[in-house]
Amino acid sequence: MSVPIIPKTSPPPAREARALFTPTVDGVAEEKEWADAGFYQERGGAMARAEDVVEAIYYGYDQKHLYLRLEGVRPWQELGDDTEVFLYLSAPGAVWSNGLSRYGAGMEPPTALGFGAGHEVMVAVGTGMATLSMAAWDGGWDALQPLEEIAFSGTTLEMAVPFNVLGGLSTGDRLAFVAVVSQQERDIDVVPSAGPAQVVVPELQPIAVLLTVEDPEGDDHGPGSYTYPTDGVFDPGCFDLREFVVGTDEENMVFVFTFVGPVNNPWGSGSGLAVQALDVYVDVDHQPGSGSRLLLPGRNAALPEDQAWDYAVWAEGWTPGVYRVDEAGQPKPVGAEMKIAVDPLARKVTIRVPRNSFPEGDPADWGYLGVVLGQEGFPATGVWRVRNVKKQAAQWRFGGAPEDTNHTRIVDLAWPDGATPTQEGMLSTYPPSQETDMGSLGPDDFAQVGMLQP
Repeated sequence: MSVPIIPKTSPPPAREARALFTPTVDGVAEEKEWADAGFYQERGGAMARAEDVVEAIYYGYDQKHLYLRLEGVRPWQELGDDTEVFLYLSAPGAVWSNGLSRYGAGMEPPTALGFGAGHEVMVAVGTGMATLSMAAWDGGWDALQPLEEIAFSGTTLEMAVPFNVLGGLSTGDRLAFVAVVSQQERDIDVVPSAGPAQVVVPELQPIAVLLTVEDPEGDDHGPGSYTYPTDGVFDPGCFDLREFVVGTDEENMVFVFTFVGPVNNPWGSGSGLAVQALDVYVDVDHQPGSGSRLLLPGRNAALPEDQAWDYAVWAEGWTPGVYRVDEAGQPKPVGAEMKIAVDPLARKVTIRVPRNSFPEGDPADWGYLGVVLGQEGFPATGVWRVRNVKKQAAQWRFGGAPEDTNHTRIVDLAWPDGATPTQEGMLSTYPPSQETDMGSLGPDDFAQVGMLQP
């Protein structure tokens, strides 16, 4: 097995893929059918070198396929029958993975892929045939099956790789890929040249929706007065929840947050979630005394007297977790392996928690609360990694806070437009305090927000 010790960083594309699309794989790249594709621009035009083979690589996907399009500097057939085009893909569940291309070990320097590739697609330009292989234990490749959807004409080469042949993929998995062009079993071009590209696997299994909350646009201001931090990473609308969905699939509880603004990853979180912190509170028994009214530490909010949460799902980039309320009324981790999938194209965050992390019962009878906050790497004492709100906005602080210590850090709630009370009304109603020890305050000392039922 040959995997690089230090993987290469995935560079940003010249353009991100904009939406799901399904092109016709015929070697004819119609501008309209690839309009939603992302692409990496290599050297071209005046910057082209004599040895360049690929001018640009386009990528995109629908729910069943990853689509790739390579635009050559010259027609592919002119390169000769001994030319081969390889596509290398990571595979989250692969037993073996290779860090070098098929011919990479014989190159000087070796052709490092920048990640561990579990699958390879080999296209023989001379015959037009393509073969899908998987990484072998000895650093080689074992052929699996022909790849049917491959076509090239002139300078365009198109292919479709079914997600189901890659094995073990699920929504939100990140696939790295790189293309290598070889002649006479020697690598002559690698694209993207700056490092492997990366895509996020879209929804592959349907969600049985239990609850949908259409959240009003422009209410990402907490109690009505909050403003964004001033640093440029906080894009307009990035905390503005558009829709909150609760559902199930075959094995999981599923929670989906869709935003008005982008869901970016400026600090390189492994899950892709770095700016927003998302909470979901679940009431499984509707017994006020059986759970907790206080939300997780630092939220500075609580549930009304007749409600309580039993389980909390906390999604963020570095310390996500699923918690239940213990006998002392404190949140304790349950050890569930939750999965966070960020889809930047759809501005969507999908959280999957194994169904067996929750008790038996019908999730359609449970209560839910979705909360949006700012993620904070250097939180205040006693605060679970959410961003502070001050009177005046600063580079890393929200603004618009009142002159008290117990105002909420919640920026947006999953709350229907026109519902009574309003988000602003709930988050602005509480007895102001100057207490610095938040642990000494109880539920009635904070703003109280309500849960929703399907």
